Amino acid sequence: MMLWCLGTIGTNFNVDGYFNFTSSCLLLALWSRILVGMFMFAFVHIFRLYVYIRIFKRRQKVTYVQYLAAAILYAVIIAAYGIPVTLMHNKLTVMFIPEFQTCVYGQLFSEMSFGIVWAAWLAFLVMAYMARNINTSFKEYKEMLIIVVLTSISIAYQTVVHHVVREYTAYRWARITSTFFEYLASQTSLVVLLWVPVYNCIFHRREFRRKFFDKMKADGMAARYGMTLPTTS
Repeated sequence: MMLWCLGTIGTNFNVDGYFNFTSSCLLLALWSRILVGMFMFAFVHIFRLYVYIRIFKRRQKVTYVQYLAAAILYAVIIAAYGIPVTLMHNKLTVMFIPEFQTCVYGQLFSEMSFGIVWAAWLAFLVMAYMARNINTSFKEYKEMLIIVVLTSISIAYQTVVHHVVREYTAYRWARITSTFFEYLASQTSLVVLLWVPVYNCIFHRREFRRKFFDKMKADGMAARYGMTLPTTS
């Protein structure tokens, strides 16, 4: 998520302050913002939902093999897309404009980049729909819906700005709002996932621990993984 924000801020504002070589725009725009930012964000949530469906709907274990396969698949996808694009001339991808101290996306590069992001995000939406009837004691699906709404708004806004306002880097309002929506989606999602467990672990540790184990027993998670949980009474 931090790399996503780094790439967004870098490509929308003062890129020259980040690096001192001409490929900085490509590194920030393609690798930091698109592949290791937006796409990885979507990919992680796709796998999270896959685990969610596998455990609670199919009643199957998630093993090391599944995690390793997901990591390999992600690496293959970004390598197959990112390496050829990196080798292309910057006039065909993204260029640094000294007058604005920012980056300008080529039309083809913009369409390809947002194409891969939308493909991943639509896959995530399909997985979220498949998990709609799964109700667990932890209520993870509500958190997922918040992330879906925030990120969908952000990606849709980026798509409109990049394709309707072609010279959007010349407009400060476009750069500021674009950065704001991406930052909101990435950082708010982290807060949505972590604020409840972090708060309770700090201020209500014993009570939260007891409820956590009780919920695991209620969901059948402990029995599924052969876990022995401590007595909560």
